[in-house]
Amino acid sequence: MKRFLAYMFSVAIILLCTLCSTDKGKLEDIETYINERPDSALQVLQSIDISSLTSNEVNHYHLLLAQAKDKCYIDETDDSIMLGVVDHYKSKSDFIKLFKAYYYIGRIQQNAGRDTDAMYSYTEAEQLLDHIDDDYVKGLLYAQLGALNHRSLDFNKALAAFNKAYDYFSRAGKTAHVNYTNLDIGNTYYALEDYPQAEITLKEVLSWASDNNDSGVYLNALEVLCLVYQAENDISSLHDLLNGGHFTDIKGTLIINTAKAYDAALNGNYSEAHRLLEASWALTQNSRDSCMIYHMAYIVSNEQGNYKMALDNYECLFNLQDSIVRAALQKPLQSIRNDYFETKSAYNEQLLQNNKYRMYIVIVISIFTILSLVLVYRRRMILKDNQISAYMELADELKVSLAVTNDKLIESASDKEHQDKLLKEMSEQITMLFSRQFALLDKLSNTYYETHGSSRDQDAIYHQVKNEIENLTTDKKHIAQLEKIVNEYKGDVMNILRSEMTNLNEMDYRLLCFLFAGFSAKAISVFTGDSTANIYMKKGRIKGKISRLSPEIASYILERLA
Repeated sequence: MKRFLAYMFSVAIILLCTLCSTDKGKLEDIETYINERPDSALQVLQSIDISSLTSNEVNHYHLLLAQAKDKCYIDETDDSIMLGVVDHYKSKSDFIKLFKAYYYIGRIQQNAGRDTDAMYSYTEAEQLLDHIDDDYVKGLLYAQLGALNHRSLDFNKALAAFNKAYDYFSRAGKTAHVNYTNLDIGNTYYALEDYPQAEITLKEVLSWASDNNDSGVYLNALEVLCLVYQAENDISSLHDLLNGGHFTDIKGTLIINTAKAYDAALNGNYSEAHRLLEASWALTQNSRDSCMIYHMAYIVSNEQGNYKMALDNYECLFNLQDSIVRAALQKPLQSIRNDYFETKSAYNEQLLQNNKYRMYIVIVISIFTILSLVLVYRRRMILKDNQISAYMELADELKVSLAVTNDKLIESASDKEHQDKLLKEMSEQITMLFSRQFALLDKLSNTYYETHGSSRDQDAIYHQVKNEIENLTTDKKHIAQLEKIVNEYKGDVMNILRSEMTNLNEMDYRLLCFLFAGFSAKAISVFTGDSTANIYMKKGRIKGKISRLSPEIASYILERLA
């Protein structure tokens, strides 16, 4: 039974992994044919259960779905999901997919009529072109940038973008896209009033569309060419175009109807011109279309000599154009915003680069500073530990020196009774003078050697030990009492010295007092802050001065100094 359950569990795991792997494989497979068969790609994508996909695969799925819908002419207007896709690929630094994410979120925003947001998205995508090797997608981007600039009436930038799109499509071998873009270029030349260049370009498009039976492109090229001939007032070329068999299988459009009305009026057929204009009202879709009819009605009426009707049509045209201009002025200046976004993007890129360098410098300095602080702190800890140990040893040395002093005093007594008396009195005097300090030093020494506390605790002990030892030497009361004890038990030797050797300074007297008291050179080093070598040198110098006194006094002092 257990073996059967284990077998079933293994089968379930394998099936689950297979399903996940299959869905992931579908996404990779869709990438290979989505541009040529977007409808098939969309159908497969809609059959995938995204609940079984990882986070990275879900974002890839939504990117492909947006691409498939765009190529199937499904105008999506909600960019909320694609905003998350952009953030995902931005965090992954996947520049190819990030480029596509910016492009397709721009298409969605463009569908929603949010041209400013779309321009920003396309500009962000443009900054990633160095990472893109696909000339086809580069051409798509510049085609959309051209369309946005054309819509915002920035025709020079539109022409530059369309020319780039034309070049990229040519490199990619996309002949249809080359001619679609060429149509946009011809339309832009017309907007720039470069009519000769517009005519040349549009005739190239007409030739290709005719050879490839592309009626949509053919009709659009014919319409713009009609507008070019009207703008140039090239009546002959317009008449030849309208009557040259180009419109045999083409239904009338607003532009073609107004062009035919213009041609009819110039040839005196005013009733046909008015009929065509009246029929054109059913083809209008916006205010611009109405302006076109009013303008042509004005021309026809003026040509006919019906000036009142011409004036009425002109007033309608003027009022309608006025409302269009006011509406246009209330819209954001798309071209200015485009420049702003380009500048902002370049600035942000430079700022990011500078911040990276700044961050690297800060990290290096921080690491160097931390290492330096660690080394300095470690060295200070070692020095401090050595100082603490030295002071602990010196504290012990002081106690030993004091004991030796007592022994010397006892040995210097001439008889047993006098020895006992000296011992008792000396002990009492020493106890009274140093008991508090040595008791505290004992306690601190034991605390230091027995504890394994923090460096802060040891540091505090060190400072207390240092302060207590310094109190033994800097406190004038202690020094005076010590000198009094020395005089009492060393035959008034300090008083004799002060009277016989007035040229010594106070530190010399203090050194002699410590020497008479029997302290070692190490202990005196702590008291005075001098090295033991200096102490021995000073002792020798002072002994030399003492030896120059009268023999009796010199002998008396040197016996007690030995």
